[in-house]
Amino acid sequence: MVQTTFPRDLIQTQRQRTRTYAALERRPYDTVALRRRLQRLDTRIASHPFWRTPAGRSPAAKVELREWVREIEAVEAGLSDQQQRILTCIREFTAEHGGSPSLREIGRFVGLSSTGSVAYQLGQLEQLGVLDRGHGRNRGITMCW
Repeated sequence: MVQTTFPRDLIQTQRQRTRTYAALERRPYDTVALRRRLQRLDTRIASHPFWRTPAGRSPAAKVELREWVREIEAVEAGLSDQQQRILTCIREFTAEHGGSPSLREIGRFVGLSSTGSVAYQLGQLEQLGVLDRGHGRNRGITMCW
């Protein structure tokens, strides 16, 4: 998977929209709330500043965003539970501390005592294109989306 030019907040909003639309397709009882949420997400996507940049002005940019999100969802659906817990750890730690966690911190979060096991799982996630480890840098883990 290649790096994207889309901002992370735009990708996350599109992912929320995709999930909301899927929930609406299943036709639960409370469709009004889902339709309102869909409208709010559509507004947030349409008014995002990215669309005013040269990359966002491309006629195919919105289609590329939807395809990118579908690809992300497909990759994440194929991850193991442990890999998903590692991604959750990295997201939460980065949001709380502003930087990426160490191998030991990830191991404590997911219940692995061996840093080698953590490094192996990170290598697998890197091969899938889910994250970039920034080799040669301490705590250089960054999410690709």
